[in-house]
This record gives sequence, structure tokens and C-alpha cells, in this order.
Amino acid sequence: MIRVLLLFFIFLSVVRADSMKIAGTFFSMDYEERAANGNILDSEKSNFKDIYGLELDYVKVMGSGSGGANESSLELSVDYSKGNSDYDGFLQSRSSTILIPFKSITKNTIIEPKIRWNETNKGKLYDVGVFTSVGYRYWERNLGSQYGYQEKYSWFYGDIGLKTLFHDANWHIGFEVAYQAAYNPQLHAQTNGGLDFDLGNTSGYYYEIPLSYDINENYSIEVSYKVNHWDIEASNVVSGYYEPKSVTDNQKINIGVVIKW
Repeated sequence: MIRVLLLFFIFLSVVRADSMKIAGTFFSMDYEERAANGNILDSEKSNFKDIYGLELDYVKVMGSGSGGANESSLELSVDYSKGNSDYDGFLQSRSSTILIPFKSITKNTIIEPKIRWNETNKGKLYDVGVFTSVGYRYWERNLGSQYGYQEKYSWFYGDIGLKTLFHDANWHIGFEVAYQAAYNPQLHAQTNGGLDFDLGNTSGYYYEIPLSYDINENYSIEVSYKVNHWDIEASNVVSGYYEPKSVTDNQKINIGVVIKW
């Protein structure tokens, strides 16, 4: 995380931002691993108060737009969250035989840097635009209290989406939606000396609803609600083990300040 933030601030020192957002994040986790027949094998769930963090977002206007847009911009963001979720699953033997139901607490760390290109048609009453992004997602799932190891999920991904923002004097409300797909998703499990799995096809979508109020020309307050969905197909088999199919429907609330120069 320190390296990611260092690169972020080095970038800011080289290229001056047109705007920057600093937000506190409150994260609700809803993760389920499922058998081939659809039965739930285990889950991780949390409330918004259980996992929280920080998001930094930088925007630089790069031109007068193309393809009908009147503004092109580059956006760089870093999202960091940490906290606990409730594990609900089963204890298993070394041969993966399910023994008894088991509940415990999992410690989570989630880091997600992303770079995005926006093409936006800005108007007096509303803005509408398209965007594409390249990001990296890292989730450290500390299951030590259950199995004595950590699981580390990681993948690069791309997304493409649409966004709109409606204006009413100092108030602004919008909607953003995107399709996202991962490239070479991986899982490292710290068991049996460490096992590396190639996860199956991983794709999903997200949508976000931002609401902001302009205090003055330079400062705004913004609150947003986001749902992030991923479908992860089962992994390959390594040393007799495999990672089952999983579904993620995480929610996040951001409360922050936007600074404009």
C-alpha cells in the first residue's frame, strides 16, 4: 500500500491536478463460495461499520474532447480498505472432506488502484460521457483462525462504461455503470507450503450514484453509493486442491471533499 501511495503522490507532483477528491470509505462485504450445484460452501459478510478506509481520486483535463465530447480527462484513483468480516462455513480435513459447520472472524485488506480515460460532453443542465479504465485488485483474506493461512486474490482488469451527471444550482446527482473483466486472475493460498491457483473466467459490473454540493468554486462535498459485482469461476486443481466458484456483491459508501484548482 505504501508503494502505491508513493507512486500516486509522485504522479501528482509531476502533473498538476485540476481536481482531487479525498474520501473516507465504508465497505459492506457480501462474498460467497459455491459448489457446482449452486449450494453455498462458505461466505464472508460485513456491515458498513466493519470495513473502512480511504480513497484518493485525481482528475486532469487533457483536451477538448473527441467523438462528440467537449472534454477529455485522465483520472487516477487509489482505494484502500481494511477491517473484519464474518466467516460462515465449514471446517475441512486435509482431503477437503467437510467436517462440521464453523463461524469466525476474517481480517481483510483490499487495495485497488485504477487509471481511467474519460470523454465527456459537459452541458449546463447535465453531463454525459463514456470511459474506459485499467485497474488492479488485491484482496488479502486472513483466515488464520480457521485454517492457519491467508488467501491472496489479485488480478488486473479493464472496464468500459457510461456516466451522467445532472446539475441543479449547487447540487449535482449522477449515475455511472460499467462492465468489468479480469486478466489472469490469481489466488495464492498459504497452505501446504504455498499453492498458486489460476482462477477461472472473472467478470462483472458496477454501478455508482454520486451526490455532491458545491460549497464554493473550489470546494465540494460528495457522498456516493457503489455496488461492485464479480463472478469468479472455479480454479484449476493444484496438489488435489481447487478454489470453487464465487460471487461477490460488495457495497461501498464514500463521504469526501473535492478540491478544484
